[in-house]
Amino acid sequence: MSNWRDEGPVTDEQLVAYLDGMLDDEGAAHVEREVKLDRDLQARLELLRRGDRPFEEAYDALLANAPERRLQEILKQVKEPPAPQADESEMQRPTPRVIGASVSIRREPWAGWRMLAAAVVLLAVFAGGLFSSRFVQLPGVKTQTAEQSWAKRGWRAAVAEYQSLFITQTLENTGKDATERDAGMRAVSEYLGLDLTADQVTVGPLQLKRADVLQFGGKRLVQVAYLADGKTPVSFCIIKGKRKPKPLEQEQRLGLNIAFWDTEEYGFMVIGDLPKAELDEIARTLQQRLS
Repeated sequence: MSNWRDEGPVTDEQLVAYLDGMLDDEGAAHVEREVKLDRDLQARLELLRRGDRPFEEAYDALLANAPERRLQEILKQVKEPPAPQADESEMQRPTPRVIGASVSIRREPWAGWRMLAAAVVLLAVFAGGLFSSRFVQLPGVKTQTAEQSWAKRGWRAAVAEYQSLFITQTLENTGKDATERDAGMRAVSEYLGLDLTADQVTVGPLQLKRADVLQFGGKRLVQVAYLADGKTPVSFCIIKGKRKPKPLEQEQRLGLNIAFWDTEEYGFMVIGDLPKAELDEIARTLQQRLS
């Protein structure tokens, strides 16, 4: 007996169907299981969820103004065509009398099919217009991709979107192998050109779980992921690129507290659902160690 996993990786179509509640219990369970295991899939699901727009209300208004009454009248005439009315000149014309032969009267083909075809075409054009306006790029309208939207808002916004997907279960079963963890730190150090060790980036209540190499706007980005006190996801992120030095500041995005600062070559941020004072202390310790 095959299962959902045998059918390959989760596609965008399945994610959309999941968000729309169109999957059966087995399909929904499969998507939820895969999302928990795949961080990239988590990010993709969140993008699709946040990309939702209130199209429904707009198209409801269009449907309300559709020529439904006229179309219904046309279809009614097709189903119940009115009795033909004789022309007055035809009524006054004497009936021909033919002896020894039958009279064959040629009639015009029934015009009902023309009306039916017209109704079908109108319905198709109207429905097609709604479909194309939803999914086909209109002339002169530029489609903004998720990557362009993120780039416009900045790297901290992108990290906040990603971090908001994390839950305790995302990280609790990782980071148990110290050798693997140290290898990950060496990989991000080489990627950034910045010497980083597990001991150097582990602060206070943070338990180091893993380190990943990423990219944002063509710039190298790394994420060091932790659990604070074994339950709260926290990340220390570094992006490489020329920038103007900036002292430590704080902000909040998507309900998560952020402490960030910049040097001439790197941008740094610590993000998580921790009190501002606690997050600030962690960030200052990391700043001192890396200065």
